[in-house]
Amino acid sequence: MELGINRQAPSERIPLDNGDSWVDLVRGFAVDAAALFTALHTDTPWLQGEVLRYDKYIPERRLGAWVGDRDQPVVLRQTGLHLDATYRVRFTGASAILYRDGADFQGLHSDREMKWLDETLIGILVLGQRRPFVLRPRGVNTQFVDHTPAGRAEGDITLLPGEGDLLVMGGRCQRDWVHGVPAAATDQPRISLTWRWTSRRGRPDTAPSYADGRQFSDAKRQPGTRSSPV
Repeated sequence: MELGINRQAPSERIPLDNGDSWVDLVRGFAVDAAALFTALHTDTPWLQGEVLRYDKYIPERRLGAWVGDRDQPVVLRQTGLHLDATYRVRFTGASAILYRDGADFQGLHSDREMKWLDETLIGILVLGQRRPFVLRPRGVNTQFVDHTPAGRAEGDITLLPGEGDLLVMGGRCQRDWVHGVPAAATDQPRISLTWRWTSRRGRPDTAPSYADGRQFSDAKRQPGTRSSPV
């Protein structure tokens, strides 16, 4: 069966504030998303990431991988080309995250490793289980209560992407908003594939990022993150 994308799938723009930040949501973008999920779930060399916190490496509650250009299924190359053509910029990607079940999650954050956050685009192709994708204005409490949707705050926007949907965060979204995938009551897996672009205009973000680690002892400095094959 040949997999591909539905270029005619309708796109909905969701404004997040006064128009400076927004999300485009394309339902049913990936054709036969279930088959694509199975292929990626089986064939991707998943890695267990760890983050340095208080001089100890803490395993992330999800798996990750970088899907290089040579290793990408045709549908992922098509997705990258579609993003380039639609938004008329050159995206980099694709990175992949596997949420093995509802206990895996990603806390509220912005993609600050891009440094220039005033004008960015982040495209995410979501496969598998539909789960809440939460966007919250920056400056509001950035913690989920028990990492569940019970931690909702005023101003939250919650989407339910999955099963081949494509969402794109744009404008000042990474400067003014945070986003995350809280834990959920499901035993089903979810894969997200991400492409990114920044205009490199505006004021660069120079504060330490999530991946920079935290080390307080006098021991030899260690990398902020590390990973190992699963």
